[in-house]
Amino acid sequence: MATLRRTPTGRPRWLRRVPAAAVAAIVALVLVPVGASPALAEPVPPTPSPPTPTTAAEAQKHLDEVLKEAEALTEQWHAATDDLNAKREQVEDLQAAVGPAQEAAEKAKADEEAYRREIDVFALSTLDSNLDQFSALLDSHDPQEFLDQMSALHTLAADHKEVLDRLLAVVETTRRAVEEADAAVKRAQAAVEAAEAAEQELAKRKREAEIRIDEAEKLLDRLSPAERRARTANGAATPALPSGSSVGLVALRAAATQVGKPYIWGASGPNGYDCSGLTSWAFKQAGVTLPRSSSAQATVGRPVSWDELQPGDLVFYYNPVSHVGIYAGNGLFINAPESGDVVKFQKVNPKVFSGARRL
Repeated sequence: MATLRRTPTGRPRWLRRVPAAAVAAIVALVLVPVGASPALAEPVPPTPSPPTPTTAAEAQKHLDEVLKEAEALTEQWHAATDDLNAKREQVEDLQAAVGPAQEAAEKAKADEEAYRREIDVFALSTLDSNLDQFSALLDSHDPQEFLDQMSALHTLAADHKEVLDRLLAVVETTRRAVEEADAAVKRAQAAVEAAEAAEQELAKRKREAEIRIDEAEKLLDRLSPAERRARTANGAATPALPSGSSVGLVALRAAATQVGKPYIWGASGPNGYDCSGLTSWAFKQAGVTLPRSSSAQATVGRPVSWDELQPGDLVFYYNPVSHVGIYAGNGLFINAPESGDVVKFQKVNPKVFSGARRL
């Protein structure tokens, strides 16, 4: 069984690298919402333990239920991991914007201050000039001289307006920069808080998964060799796989090379896999990086109906999605079924089929 490392409590080390002063200078460049990722399913509350099974059939049914819930919780753990990683990347983006934001804010303030000094000098000089010209206007006795003085005053008034308009533009630029910085501070703080919440959610999902995984392992250990063989005897021989260079077909052929490797909780190869670990690994061999959880994988590519299934399509079980495999044609798909089993081809079960996606 794969070891699930518990997340330490308290503020994670990577979040402590975000300086408060740096956050305050971030401009409105990062617009990614900090809400929860749509790929993160609602948590499945652990089911209270039912009465102890009294027959072999009841024991098998109870094992099936525990394995299914353990897989669902494991997939939610993967989804929480994806969500946390996305929020970590967002915080990194905000950090990267700190330098340019600081420079822009400081430049705007410096430009405004310099221009205000120029205005002060201009105001003093024009005030003296204005008084001199007004005095000359009052002393003028010639009509033409009077008109010339009036024209000079109108020109001076126009100069004043141009200077004032430029000052207002500089002040407006600074005001917008400050408002953008304030809004960015709130987004940055929200991003950090969301990442901290995601860290706590990840720890919660892992604890819930561990409880069910431990219970499933104990139940599997009680099975006799014959019962184990019966549970894993539902595989099919490896079929002839179609040739082709599409992403799905390349991933299908890659997955087929892993037949017989054990199901391991939380594993992504090369020695074992869980369901989404197998599909993630297979599509990576085809040059495509999939999300780590089955629920998130159910959002990639385009939807495909049951009647449209083609080899290489991702096939999903249950609602909400908690299991995934790759369609191989003729009603078969390859998957990592459950703990105690191995990677193999099986018939697709239409009763629990919940959708398919094509990349």
